[in-house]
Amino acid sequence: MSRSGVPSRWLVLEVPRPEDPERSSLVVETLMDLAGHGVEERDDRLLAYLPGSDDPEQVPILLDSLTRQLRSLLDPPVDAEDGEPLIHHRWQSHEDWKESWREGLGPRRIGERLVVSPPWSEVELREGDILLTIDPGMAFGTAEHPTTRGCLRLLESQVSPGDRLADVGTGSGILAIAALRLGADHVVALEIDAWSCEAARANAEINGVSDGLEIREERAGLDLLPGEAPFDGIMANIESGVLLPRLPGLRRGLRDGGWLVLSGILRSEVPSIRSAAEEAELEFEAEDREEEWWSGVFRAR
Repeated sequence: MSRSGVPSRWLVLEVPRPEDPERSSLVVETLMDLAGHGVEERDDRLLAYLPGSDDPEQVPILLDSLTRQLRSLLDPPVDAEDGEPLIHHRWQSHEDWKESWREGLGPRRIGERLVVSPPWSEVELREGDILLTIDPGMAFGTAEHPTTRGCLRLLESQVSPGDRLADVGTGSGILAIAALRLGADHVVALEIDAWSCEAARANAEINGVSDGLEIREERAGLDLLPGEAPFDGIMANIESGVLLPRLPGLRRGLRDGGWLVLSGILRSEVPSIRSAAEEAELEFEAEDREEEWWSGVFRAR
């Protein structure tokens, strides 16, 4: 463990992503409970990062336990006797991980007005541009993934001055910061990963929006935030299997007429998301498509 509390290396677990949304949700929840923070979604794989253990005997024990938990959740279930490992793992040093984030990262224009840039790049802006300076640190969210870009493009037309919003799974804080720079008054950002919370706070300070961003290190429950006043809008860029059971709670967290931006959804999953949103009294309003990913806006009836 380094002096800053960040591990010197990480155990990276890679699991096949089930096509069935319910099974996928259970796999994600299992990995989140194990890792203690977010799960990265890459095409047909799910990745979890665990702080490196100094005890080499603990890794086989962990892999064996996790394999037993996940084997029946894959679709189709994995045959325990086929000899193919269910979970692939590798070690990655923190410095290598940090440098890999920087590779290829540069200023990127998103939508009409937003420009996302890491702090080490020089940026040329046009009149009316809104600059978002984002250093991911240990968090997800740099506008390098289509789901983040889809959310940002949709937010441009949804955020109104004075809005009070929620950001579920804020990661680097990029969506919350964008909303504040677009005119929102206050954003409650939920994130279960302590390192992501730290990154989001640092990014908020860099962008001058710390006063408007309230970061809570907690997981959004099925009822979102019980007892909280309804929000004008909610952003949720998380895995679709996690979104599905939470749609009714997200609706209850919105004022009538409020908006909900959803992402982390594959195009093949759109029918199930739209159907569940309809049942939750959320009316589909707009969409954004990039590659195989889909983001959508819903309005609370």
